[in-house]
Amino acid sequence: MKKIATLITLTITAGLLVAQPGMPKGPGGQYGERMEMMMIWKLTDYLELTEDQAEKLFPKIRAHQKEVRKLRQSEMEFWKPLKVKMEKGKSLSDKDMEKVINHIASMDTKKSKARIDFVKGTDSFLSPTQQVKLLTFEGMMRKETQQRIKDRYRPGPQGNKQKRKRRF
Repeated sequence: MKKIATLITLTITAGLLVAQPGMPKGPGGQYGERMEMMMIWKLTDYLELTEDQAEKLFPKIRAHQKEVRKLRQSEMEFWKPLKVKMEKGKSLSDKDMEKVINHIASMDTKKSKARIDFVKGTDSFLSPTQQVKLLTFEGMMRKETQQRIKDRYRPGPQGNKQKRKRRF
């Protein structure tokens, strides 16, 4: 009887601990995790992945995202001194502009190489059709999300104000 009572107590305690809310809104909060889960679900559906393919693809995606984050971070670090210089009212020289152009070309090359390497790394378990879908997924998802936001928050025509139905 004591074992059953202990087991029930532990189960209830574990359930309560798991049921606690995640981090609040904002960067790194529970909404970021939800968005990532939705993206994984949509990508799995869009590419029509098998379990085996999904097990191989998602670690590669995480590694690629980590690499892209590093590139973005280094890009932001590059722009900081230039922004500070401009905010102080100093003008930029031709040498500064040459650095900017070289940096942009370099970053574009690095981003393209990272993307190409990522897709080439999936050729052992994704079909060419799935690889092309993988390349187009981000743009498709962004366009779909923007359309949903527009549809949801766009006010209707001025003359067509319909009263909302009461729920109660």
